Amino acid sequence: MAPVLTRVKKEQLRKRRNNLLRRHNEFWLLYGIKSWLVMELADGQIVTYYSHPNSTPPSAEDMRNRAKAPIVKTPRDYETTNPIQPTIRLASSVDATARESGIWEDLAQYLDEYRRAIV
Repeated sequence: MAPVLTRVKKEQLRKRRNNLLRRHNEFWLLYGIKSWLVMELADGQIVTYYSHPNSTPPSAEDMRNRAKAPIVKTPRDYETTNPIQPTIRLASSVDATARESGIWEDLAQYLDEYRRAIV
């Protein structure tokens, strides 16, 4: 079952999909690289892009028989080794009382301990 998307998420998906298709087209226009793209959206709709509509995508056998081995990527190739760290916003200006009280040294120590706990 397709996830329910908000209007904003639907618009974001539409823009990202169109950008991906445009980028595939640029590979052909700028670098002469043939590309084939097939996407199945969450609702089951299929979206395809062929840089050369009269040329079929290479089969698994075609890829095995090539002089150069194919480069195969999966989502695991794009996993990050470090989890996303929370962003801490600091005040843009420092008043004299904060400097005198040593609050910045305390904050630096806290952040250092926090960093060590994560790593």
